[in-house]
Amino acid sequence: MAKRSLQASLAGVKQAKKAFDNLGWTQDNLAAEVNLKTRQPVWRFFTNRPIERYTFIEICSVLELNWREIAENPPSEGIDSEAGQLISIEALVKQVRSQRRDKVQQQCGILHLLDTNYPVAIEDIYVEINISQEITSRQWIEITNLEYPTCKELNQTASKTIPGIEAITDQSKLRILGQPGSGKTTFLQYLAIECNRGNFASNLIPIFISLRDFADESKKTGDFSQTTRSPAFWRSRMSG
Repeated sequence: MAKRSLQASLAGVKQAKKAFDNLGWTQDNLAAEVNLKTRQPVWRFFTNRPIERYTFIEICSVLELNWREIAENPPSEGIDSEAGQLISIEALVKQVRSQRRDKVQQQCGILHLLDTNYPVAIEDIYVEINISQEITSRQWIEITNLEYPTCKELNQTASKTIPGIEAITDQSKLRILGQPGSGKTTFLQYLAIECNRGNFASNLIPIFISLRDFADESKKTGDFSQTTRSPAFWRSRMSG
């Protein structure tokens, strides 16, 4: 069974202090970020003393450090937070999906439309979309062909389209561009709901973040470049 407490190695303390100094925080700031009632565990962490295992891991996460590189003789296996049993990534994903199911449904399953005074389920209004594989504004046609264009030449500017779900399935990363109101956000919300229900990418965890959330968080921090790197930002989006 894995140890219930961890302590930083001397080299780990040095690395952690450097990361801590770069943040410009006090130990009270760090304790608040880790949701601790007092800063004593933080003090113990930086003085090479053992602290509760998950507090140790959380402190390292906030400092954007790999806890295994900081810990003195870290255990090699992963454990469940309650039973201390070995767990697999698949089991962990299943657990987190279960914890987040209601939040994803609340975020993405119900829409509030203009000119309506009642919420609408996304499946009641969603229409399958097609995605162009090329950006039409970046396609080229000979200028001589624009004087008296034929139907064939005009059609050359229209790139091939594929169903949106197919585009998502084929690509691990995808940026979707479109005019306002073309359905980009609704499509992403639909994907999150389908993933939430296990109909799409059931081995992944759906996380829906709107640009409004990003902008609001960045205004608070005053730094638009660091927001999505903040562990606090992701914890607030992952919490149920």
